[in-house]
Amino acid sequence: MDNFEEIGRRIDAEMERLRRYVDEEIAPETERRTASFLRDVSGKLDQFARKLEARMARRDPASPENPASPGNPPAPQNPQS
Repeated sequence: MDNFEEIGRRIDAEMERLRRYVDEEIAPETERRTASFLRDVSGKLDQFARKLEARMARRDPASPENPASPGNPPAPQNPQS
């Protein structure tokens, strides 16, 4: 019976050592990388949202952001384009 108790104690000790390793070594780096990834994604989402808003403004003739809206003079035509 002592063998099973010793095996149990060793497993408990190894599990505690593994938990500490994950908490102290793996988790902090993972959190840093995740934060960096989220910042990158956030910036890209902001760019995409701006592109969508610009596209919607081009489609909506009443939008103040649309150069062809009634309050804005028409843009000059470039004959070379």
